[in-house]
Amino acid sequence: MAAGRSRTAPAPTGAPDGPGVPPTRYRSSTLGYATAAIGGLLVVVGFASAIFVVPDAFRDALSGYDPPFDAIAGLILLALSFRIRDRSPVAWIFTLLAPGLAVPIAVLSPNAFSIVGAVASTGLVVILYPYRAGFYRGSPTGPVATQLLVIVTGLLTLLFGMVGARWLGREFAPAPGIRGWTEALYFTVSTISTNGSNYTLVTDDARWFTVLLILLGVGTFLSAVVVLFLPFLEQRLERIAQRLERAQMEDLSQHVIVCGASTQARATVDSFRDAGVSAVVLSADSSSIERLRADGYRTYLGEPSSDEVLRAVGIDRARALVAADDSDAENLLTVITARELAPRLRIVAIAAGPHTLEKLLKAGANEAISMVSVAARLVTSAALQGPASARPA
Repeated sequence: MAAGRSRTAPAPTGAPDGPGVPPTRYRSSTLGYATAAIGGLLVVVGFASAIFVVPDAFRDALSGYDPPFDAIAGLILLALSFRIRDRSPVAWIFTLLAPGLAVPIAVLSPNAFSIVGAVASTGLVVILYPYRAGFYRGSPTGPVATQLLVIVTGLLTLLFGMVGARWLGREFAPAPGIRGWTEALYFTVSTISTNGSNYTLVTDDARWFTVLLILLGVGTFLSAVVVLFLPFLEQRLERIAQRLERAQMEDLSQHVIVCGASTQARATVDSFRDAGVSAVVLSADSSSIERLRADGYRTYLGEPSSDEVLRAVGIDRARALVAADDSDAENLLTVITARELAPRLRIVAIAAGPHTLEKLLKAGANEAISMVSVAARLVTSAALQGPASARPA
């Protein structure tokens, strides 16, 4: 090999994300499945511990107060597993809650189920920690991270309500108060949903707890509506609007398709309006389309050089097409696509400069107009039509 010649070797598959850090990007799916599996195990362990085991430490004053921390931790991990596969740093941080919920109950209520839950949740953190560098490069913000935060907050609010209701169970009337996790779950859900329950608050501690639960629950519910349901409704409304828009396009005939949302495109549509000719503005610029639509123009959001979009605006029924985008390259693509779809359609292309006129004509345009050249001619003509006395001898 000649001196001074070097060749950079390609990065090996599975190259580490950093010094001593395994490659997260190649194992994110496996980590997601592991998180879901341990989450499912914790759910089973939590319910089994509450049903089959009564800890000796809780047989007296604390009898029946073994909280379902393992089950809640399992539900959290199941919700996080989908985002672990996408290397979400928010999901990685929230996985630390699993041992935080499972280990304390294993210490306070040691039995085979609780110990298994504590070991499994701690093992998950041990598995995920070496891959931390890959999660740090993910996006800690955004709508998905916010949705994940709302889900985890909702589960923690549910846990807070159930544990608090069981702990203060005797401070609710009628006697003997709230007993068992089923009644605690019913009271929590009824309170959060503001439907009320059959229990009466007897002490100030119970009243303060209920007020705090209502504030947390209503706040979480409103956040869930905004973060989870509004995007879904917006998508549905957008689809309905697109269907109505397509239905309007199907009624068009002998119209002109103006491709682009530039100043010259808008002026062209105004000219067609004055002539009594139907015209539709087609552009991929959503903000410009919204402004034109608000001003009463008939518009369609889409790429002008797309076969599907041109068919949607009725290119087979149109009388002409005007390529009036600010970009000459986009106009060239539009002319080529339109000519392939409609060989007999009259196509007029507007060029930003005179150097692209020949290309537009070769691409299939019947007419190619340079707005700069036309404007220059008009200015020259206007300037030379002054009074005779003002003309030079």
